Amino acid sequence: MKTMKWISCFGLLLYCCTSCEGISDILYVRNDSDEAIYVYCICGDKDSLPSHPKLELFHFSSADMKDAYGNSVEPRFASPSYRINAYDIGSLKGGLEGRLWNTSSQKRLSCKENKMTLFFITEKTMRNYDWGDIYRNQLYVKKITLTEDELVKTNWLYVYKP
Repeated sequence: MKTMKWISCFGLLLYCCTSCEGISDILYVRNDSDEAIYVYCICGDKDSLPSHPKLELFHFSSADMKDAYGNSVEPRFASPSYRINAYDIGSLKGGLEGRLWNTSSQKRLSCKENKMTLFFITEKTMRNYDWGDIYRNQLYVKKITLTEDELVKTNWLYVYKP
């Protein structure tokens, strides 16, 4: 049991070090739908879903991971931060393109155009199609472009409604 606690702490530390360089750099998305959604976030007012970087259904932890005692940790699947469960709130830390918003306590959109586009993809789509098909056929269910002013007014929270 103690080993599991150490593994959990190590995993949390590893996740935070690699994906959330500052705790205040968060865009919250509330999912008001019946299924999990995946959120693709990109700078500017975009008309179509980009081909890269691709979203993944789940992350797979490396077989090279060790716990705090140096013991090998079994590889496992984890849910990515851009996956938001049904009727839940998730946070996007920094966006897919790197730093879409800054890490200071006064959040600011770091995009030249001062806009960002969110593409919403259902989990059903993510399970049934590979990223190439999703990109080629633009299989997102909703697209929204937000300005920094809109994000500030909503306290960096977007509510997804299908």
